[in-house]
Amino acid sequence: MSEQHISCRFTKVKNNRLLSRVQMIVDVFHAPQVKVTKNMIEEEVKKKFKKNHISIFGLKKLYGGGRTKAFALVYDSEDAMKKIEPPSRLRKIEASKLPPNERKAKPKKDGRKVLKVKKNQNA
Repeated sequence: MSEQHISCRFTKVKNNRLLSRVQMIVDVFHAPQVKVTKNMIEEEVKKKFKKNHISIFGLKKLYGGGRTKAFALVYDSEDAMKKIEPPSRLRKIEASKLPPNERKAKPKKDGRKVLKVKKNQNA
């Protein structure tokens, strides 16, 4: 399969030393039929900033095709990332490192009402 070409422009780049990160909006330009993934954007950000601890979220395809926007946070270290990032995003980042067949979420517990109904059915 041929490599899909995308180009990125970084806007509103803010060097946030208090949180040990650089935060920015990433504008991705691509062909209208190309599906842009977080991994593709992450590779482009890694090339530019030469750091490995990156969090990308808020992907939005813009009307008309050919453009996608995302928000990116580039952390200085893994410790800073674990300290500042919300647990939900950390779980997503960890899950993305696993192979696809091991990414399944844990089954949800029964709700309060369901437990009460089950208890009374057994009695």
